[in-house]
Amino acid sequence: MTKGIILSGGWGTRLRPLTCTIPKTLMPVVNKPVIERQMQHLKKAGVKEIILAVSVMANDLKNYFQDGERLGIKIHYTNEKDPMGTAGAIKLAESFLKDDNFFMLNGDVILNFDFKDMLKKHETCKATGTIASKIVKDPSRYGVLIDDKNSNQILKFLEKSEYQPLEGKQVPMPINAGVYILEPSIFSYIEPNKRISMERDIFPNLSKERKLYHYPIDGVWKDIGKPEELLEGNILLMNDILKNLKEKRDNLINDNVKLDKSVLIHPPVTIGENVVVEKNCIIGPNVIIGNNVKIDENTEIKESLIYSENNISKNVKIEKSIVSDNCHIKNGAVLEGNENGLVIIASYVQVLENVRIISNSYNSISVCHHEVIKENKISSD
Repeated sequence: MTKGIILSGGWGTRLRPLTCTIPKTLMPVVNKPVIERQMQHLKKAGVKEIILAVSVMANDLKNYFQDGERLGIKIHYTNEKDPMGTAGAIKLAESFLKDDNFFMLNGDVILNFDFKDMLKKHETCKATGTIASKIVKDPSRYGVLIDDKNSNQILKFLEKSEYQPLEGKQVPMPINAGVYILEPSIFSYIEPNKRISMERDIFPNLSKERKLYHYPIDGVWKDIGKPEELLEGNILLMNDILKNLKEKRDNLINDNVKLDKSVLIHPPVTIGENVVVEKNCIIGPNVIIGNNVKIDENTEIKESLIYSENNISKNVKIEKSIVSDNCHIKNGAVLEGNENGLVIIASYVQVLENVRIISNSYNSISVCHHEVIKENKISSD
């Protein structure tokens, strides 16, 4: 096993307006693109070459990763002119992947587990495919795996539209976590030049033939389909990284961050490079701040993601919010979401002085990129 493929061509419609300017797979997760973190796991498992199957915003991904030299891994690209489905995407790369088993990943999943152990289990069970699985309380949103509990052989693969909870009650079940190990024989199941889905067309057939197994993962796993999941996944991963550090730390704060001595940090907090935080600010808990961010005095931020290149002025309050890159949040502004509805600010937005953007409902409030917000936005039930 030396190769892998990551599917990176989706539109990320449920993450809009964040994905209007940033491809879904480049979404920062604890200050690294989600797909870059996946590449690091693949590299640890012995993968030396990766294909990125790109489509939407393909040039953004190519410009960011180039040939992979910076990451110490060789990167190739396939470009779908028309959507080919998850199976069609790997069929395009058959000539590259046909000589050995390989990893296949959906590029929009936050995860942290041992890929090398998954490979070992796959080779032991001699399956055509092994699917990473995660037990979730509500499996109705995912592909559900009906299995032999002793062997982890998948007896039936159900897409989310096919799954019906017993007596209408949700029961924790193993679901498809979007990481696969596949044998080259998989290509014989995929017709060329046709839109085909691994989940709808291929996996159900493999399960009928008893050639499909699953690998239960204990580590962090989170789909970032929606902004609420993006925030939650960042916080989960930050805590997992801190938990597994050799030296105990409460926060992940870069060495060149300039914090005024009066700043209060409530762990856990992540702060990237070249960040300045002025006096009397309160940061945390559960805050992740990107690179090159300026935060002026008397500002409070908690339960939020602040991307890179942002300018946050004095007396600002931010809670349960996602602020994309290159924004300016001016003096006295308030961004306040809640457990059910976030405030989501896309790239290059200005929020003017003393403007309040507050969600008091089950719906998030979104601001599209390059907007200037001059008036309050307050939602209620």
